[in-house]
Amino acid sequence: MKNVRLMIALFAALMIAAPAMALEVEVSGHYFVEHFNHSNSTLNKDEATDDYSTMEFMAKPVFNINDNITLTTQFTALQDHTWGTDASRPTDEDNPLSPKMDNNENFDWKAAYMTIKTSIGGFIVGRYIDTPWGTALGDSTASHGSNSLHKDRVMWVVPVGDFISGLVAQKNGEGDRGNIISDQDFHKYYGFSAYKQENWSTGLLIARYDIRNFVSQADLRAFQMGYNNYLGASSAATVAQGTYAGTYAQALQLAGAVNPALVPLVQAAPFDAVQSATLDGALAGANLPAVDLYGLNSNAISAQGAAAAAGASIAAGPTRSQAGIWVLNPYFKGTFGPLYAEAEFLYGFGEIELDEIRTDPVSGDTFDTIDVDALAATLDVKYDIAGLTLNAGGTYVQGDSNAYDNETSAVGYLEQSIDLEHGFLLTSDIQNLNTSLGGTDENGIPLGNVAGGPTTITGPAGYTSFWLGAKYQLLDNLKLGALYVKSNADDAPKTNAGVEWDDDHGSEYDFTVEWDIMNNLKFWGVVAYLDAGDYWKAGGFNTEIENNTTIYGRVTLEF
Repeated sequence: MKNVRLMIALFAALMIAAPAMALEVEVSGHYFVEHFNHSNSTLNKDEATDDYSTMEFMAKPVFNINDNITLTTQFTALQDHTWGTDASRPTDEDNPLSPKMDNNENFDWKAAYMTIKTSIGGFIVGRYIDTPWGTALGDSTASHGSNSLHKDRVMWVVPVGDFISGLVAQKNGEGDRGNIISDQDFHKYYGFSAYKQENWSTGLLIARYDIRNFVSQADLRAFQMGYNNYLGASSAATVAQGTYAGTYAQALQLAGAVNPALVPLVQAAPFDAVQSATLDGALAGANLPAVDLYGLNSNAISAQGAAAAAGASIAAGPTRSQAGIWVLNPYFKGTFGPLYAEAEFLYGFGEIELDEIRTDPVSGDTFDTIDVDALAATLDVKYDIAGLTLNAGGTYVQGDSNAYDNETSAVGYLEQSIDLEHGFLLTSDIQNLNTSLGGTDENGIPLGNVAGGPTTITGPAGYTSFWLGAKYQLLDNLKLGALYVKSNADDAPKTNAGVEWDDDHGSEYDFTVEWDIMNNLKFWGVVAYLDAGDYWKAGGFNTEIENNTTIYGRVTLEF
């Protein structure tokens, strides 16, 4: 409860000081409850229905210090709390493989930053909530508007006429402090300019990613497989030790009942093959089964050793390299009568400097750098007619599933995009399947959907998708929608034997309801059906897959 007490103390101090400081406080936020029902999230024919509810409270207090300075804060409580369980969150929020732990203090400050107006522009300094740029391509402000992807940054913004321009220096990772290996930070630098008119806008963002602790795709996969091996070895060691301990206890009980003189033999058998064989012979003479205590104990010791070795191999985490990447990111948005159109293009290029010399397993070439050359683009068009909004568009995100050569174009590995949600199941993170849809591949690595990011197989593979949709304003406060999405992987992965997966993600059909129940209270719901393509067979010709239907609803109170 320390964090909660700190918050209360802070607010109390500020409010006590308010009369003297003429401090104005504005608080906005939301509280929502959402329910999920997945019929078959792994697309496996034997999967059971997954049915649960979660919730979140978010508040954004803004302290208006004076006409030129504001302090904006944001926090969440019970974020991702599943009804019927203890409040939980990852033990290490920066580690995608970190397990969740029960935590009754599920409370997290998301942001605290100053906004300062000066004669040379505005400054934002502190822990800031990511701001979307252009369309949703390449953005990661997270679902529900809750956004756990906060960043520490300094931003300078200058409006000049119809232009808004600025510079941003942002730290995504700190690796120098307390580290004998210096220069291990992760910095991003942005320069941008947007031109805005009454009914259209365009802009260009140029970014530099300086990542001194970059984990290459090959190193991440090696770590993931090593971690899975450790989990398997630990489980095997637990089973082996349990089998030995249970058998030993039974053997002592049997020996005491049959012939107490056999008890010392039981005690010696786990450590002596001859004594173990003698014990088994005595048990056989009494028409009892052999127990092989020496073999069982040896197996338990070997399994524990294998688990320890597997743990030691991943103890230092994945190997780190250095990456320098440039990103060019123009966009356009415009409304022309009943027609609305938006488009965005993202191109990244640069180099990853490895900390070792590698060999391409196919060509045999050796290299110590990986060239980055990746692009993505999206186009979305809407047309309004008599209460009906027609929608069509497409997205291309370049992929690269070969983690072991000296080139990469995997946009989904380098720049996770979780806001471009055209398809509830295939492209969204709201439904909590972005890192688990489709189960795992033969190495135990999650498939996930196209928004799953680097830890998944599907994210780095890229995709091409097309969609057609319509929304109808049935009542003033009720809107119904339908959406069809077709998606294919851009660069389908291969099995360990070199067989390329099918690239067909399948077709998705979404039916949505948007209902403004009353002022500040809204409901949003969707029934999403995935007609799963052969991509989800993960290269297996005889693998059986089944489709998934998800029913989702969220009631949100905004204030």
